[in-house]
Amino acid sequence: MRVRIAAFALLVIAIVAAALVYFSGQPAAHTRIVRAWSLLPKESYRAMGVTDPFLSWSPDSRSVIFGVYGLQSHEYKIFRWKLGEKKLEYVASGVSPSFISNDEIIYLKKAPSGKAIGVFRRNLRTGVEGEIARALRKNDFFGDITGFDYDPKRGTLQVRMIEYTRFRTPGPDEYDLDGNFVGSVASRLGEGIVDYSFDPTSRQCAIMVRERYTRPVSLQLANGKNSRGREIARGKINAVAWSPDGRTVAYAYGKEVIVLNPRTLGRTVVARFGDPNDEKDNRYVARLIWSPNSQYLAAFVYVSNPSGDYPLYYVLDMSAAIKADREPFRTIPS
Repeated sequence: MRVRIAAFALLVIAIVAAALVYFSGQPAAHTRIVRAWSLLPKESYRAMGVTDPFLSWSPDSRSVIFGVYGLQSHEYKIFRWKLGEKKLEYVASGVSPSFISNDEIIYLKKAPSGKAIGVFRRNLRTGVEGEIARALRKNDFFGDITGFDYDPKRGTLQVRMIEYTRFRTPGPDEYDLDGNFVGSVASRLGEGIVDYSFDPTSRQCAIMVRERYTRPVSLQLANGKNSRGREIARGKINAVAWSPDGRTVAYAYGKEVIVLNPRTLGRTVVARFGDPNDEKDNRYVARLIWSPNSQYLAAFVYVSNPSGDYPLYYVLDMSAAIKADREPFRTIPS
């Protein structure tokens, strides 16, 4: 499968004045559309087949791995993409692939019916794999597991039994790689918080707050584990991700990806997928994941289509902007 370099100038509607992006009365954002790679062709995979996290970065930030569900093949497929390459590499059939080293992944193998079969560890160089977390299969609910999130610091799996939702929903329980129960997953969801991302020190947190279902989402910067903080944006916000180096907060605003300097609160639009003012274009940026070196940002765009919703995956090259300014981004102070 070929990978396209997405010239975002082709995706940007020329008549949209980039300087007119407003955030509830706050200053307009500077715009620097970055280079990006488009990993998936449109209308080829099923959006509801996506599992969180939608993509995993290798520790060296040189490749990504992800699983998708084919609309025509009706198969769960795992692909690997190395930065800059023109094709995807098919790896295996399954979901929730996660890097545990630069050459090894773990993933959930499923039957054609969608029932979980087992968690497997696979060497990407040799193709050799074997089942792990065998104790997990002894649980009555194992067949209903839709996927998991691997925590590299703890070396654990956070399993989930829920399909894709608008906002990220972590699994309720945590298991070690032998499949033994570790405990319940700590989560900040609740009290109006629908998603969040800590800085590397956990002293600050970017939280997405929605007081009521009918109200817009408020993006706030809070201290520590406070449930409220200073509002920095409001509206069609679907995802937030604090960079591993702590210097940049990225968030999804409708069809746009915006990065924010948490010290100055200046912001920059780095990607725009179509015309933000076209209400007939039912797509939005749904998830964001930084590479470990904070040089690249993966974005999942959810496209609602009468013939079936489908996902689009992009990898944004943030390194050029960082190198050009010797700082993460040239921003407009708020």
